[in-house]
Amino acid sequence: MSCLIKNAQIVIGDGETDVFVGDVLVEGETITALGEVAYSDHKTAARTIDADGLTLAPGFVDTHNHGALGGTRPGPGGTPVACELALRAGVTKRICGVDGFSPAPVLPAQRAEYAEQLRPLDGSIGRDWCWSTIAEFGAWHAGRSITDMGLYLGHSAVRRAVLGNAARPATASELAAMAALVRAEAPHTLGFSTGLVYHPAVYADRAELAALLTAFGQVRPAALFPHLRSESDMILPSLDECLTACIDTGAAYCNEHTKIAGKENYDKIGALEARLADGAASVRTMANMYPYTAGSTTGDALFPPQFRSGTRDDFRRALSAGDSRARMIHIIRSDTTSWDNFIYFSGGLDGIQIAGAANDRVFLGKRLGDVARAAGAKDLTSAAAFDAVFDYFLANDLEVTIITHYGSELLMERLFRRDDMAICTDGLMPGPGQKPHPRSLGAFPKTLRMAREMGIPRKKILWRMSTLPCRFLGLKDPVLRVGGDASMLLFDWNKVRENNDYENPMVLPTGIHQVWVHGVLAFDEGVFPKLERLPGRLLQARY
Repeated sequence: MSCLIKNAQIVIGDGETDVFVGDVLVEGETITALGEVAYSDHKTAARTIDADGLTLAPGFVDTHNHGALGGTRPGPGGTPVACELALRAGVTKRICGVDGFSPAPVLPAQRAEYAEQLRPLDGSIGRDWCWSTIAEFGAWHAGRSITDMGLYLGHSAVRRAVLGNAARPATASELAAMAALVRAEAPHTLGFSTGLVYHPAVYADRAELAALLTAFGQVRPAALFPHLRSESDMILPSLDECLTACIDTGAAYCNEHTKIAGKENYDKIGALEARLADGAASVRTMANMYPYTAGSTTGDALFPPQFRSGTRDDFRRALSAGDSRARMIHIIRSDTTSWDNFIYFSGGLDGIQIAGAANDRVFLGKRLGDVARAAGAKDLTSAAAFDAVFDYFLANDLEVTIITHYGSELLMERLFRRDDMAICTDGLMPGPGQKPHPRSLGAFPKTLRMAREMGIPRKKILWRMSTLPCRFLGLKDPVLRVGGDASMLLFDWNKVRENNDYENPMVLPTGIHQVWVHGVLAFDEGVFPKLERLPGRLLQARY
């Protein structure tokens, strides 16, 4: 099907070419004319859209997304949930398998346990997993996405397949087995991700990280995408850990969901940026962020890592037992350096908002401090307050998603101005009736609004949202050109914005009119057209 877009303000996405007014003709999945379109083609196009000054740009890349699993679940209108969130924001490519949690490799005996751990982050597919390898997962995923999806190979998935959830360093033979698994899976992925606050990757050391990057690099160019071991008190040595592993192995480095958590740490921004600059002098680097001062993750991360080892039932027993509760409370109150203490850097229990819970709607959108007060605990640092929180997690079968309020608007805006900063949602998959972080729907529209209000040139911000990550990942260049791929969006630069917030996260953005994926009109003035086939593809690097 052919489509003519007339009178658009065209931003081709190379970061250099100025905005110009023109027409674009799309035939099938290809741009066949750009700038000027022959009058005969005006008459034969199956559909003509008068952009009337709207901006046409390459589709956006969500560089850190959790929609590979639950995101395939159809929403009320039949559109996969992750795709609906993405398309409303102009996103045509999602990068998943982040934070060390790719959906494979996974041993058949571990599938149910691993699926349970991932449910608060990545959602559920509503049935048992049927894959063990990345290739098998890709085959299952085919035809379940409107947007393109790329996968990183997850450190925790690899470690779990060899060591289970053991809280110890790997032996030489285990390290060799993990390296072999990395070499087998690397060809199907875009890079290597780790989450050094999440189990079981939290139990790894830098030597393990370097060994696995080396193994990845033996198959294809390696790149590391880490959730740092600390984004708060120990952020600088945590950054050093990952940058050093990359420099030692020659792997590229992406600073994932860039932030500094905890008001005591805001003054580390200069040192953080200096280290990123030093790293960029040695290896290829990029960074990404969501433009918010709060994060969101699985509630597991609130508890010290040593209590999260073993099975999920072992974790339940640790949360239930009085002696282990007492030790956890002591660590949460006193230790901010050996682990990333989310409760501490969010300012206490009132800094932790409940975004989702398996069995509760009463406290949805409220704070863990509210849970404690409802149980009669007036002192939010007391054992009674923490006991109420532990009881809440057990009552919800450990399936709790949280929003952590830790940040500074001034610091966030400083990071936002960086030329190497791509954009992500870090979007967790909301279940029915939940209140997810507003970034899942608002990150990209908010980015456009902020850039407009802060005076960042349109051609620069659109390059950062599309072409920068594609080039870093080795994907096909998305720049609009004759013969190029027609994955793009049409939006109102002067009006586009997010409309949601932490209390009302599912309010829709405004200003994005149409989105095409490989020439297929997938979003049209607020409507998801019925599609004969879903055009999304599994992304592969070109090198």
